[in-house]
Amino acid sequence: MEPNSGPGNGSNPRRVSVVQLICRAYGLSDASEITMEHIDRYVAERRRAEERTHHLRDRFRPHIPRPRSAGDAA
Repeated sequence: MEPNSGPGNGSNPRRVSVVQLICRAYGLSDASEITMEHIDRYVAERRRAEERTHHLRDRFRPHIPRPRSAGDAA
């Protein structure tokens, strides 16, 4: 089996599946315990987290003024 290589690996070369994330999030021992309720809840929580992250990213993004073109008045 090939090791994980290539772009998108970040600092953690080990890939974690969504199933593993759901099991960890809700204290489940394995995938057989996952229900549609777990999946729906996990997806809703991830969406809310993404929205918060996006909002914070926009809020804290530094404003970089655009360079003036030759025709702009000073």
